[in-house]
Amino acid sequence: MSQINLNVQGIDSAASIEIITKALGPLGDVKNIHVDWESGRVQVTRPSNKSDDLIHALNNAGYLASLDQDE
Repeated sequence: MSQINLNVQGIDSAASIEIITKALGPLGDVKNIHVDWESGRVQVTRPSNKSDDLIHALNNAGYLASLDQDE
């Protein structure tokens, strides 16, 4: 399993966490989603380290997302 760390701008409430979870959940191989709204980070666990579809789903949900290169 790979852990993918994303920086996500615009997380400001519990509703944001729900929107993000609903945006990423349908992506088939996503096993776990952890949203830290204070730091603006989202951690996703999945079998592959592919992140393009995660970023695309978050952008479509209205959040600016990028791969966290520090992790």
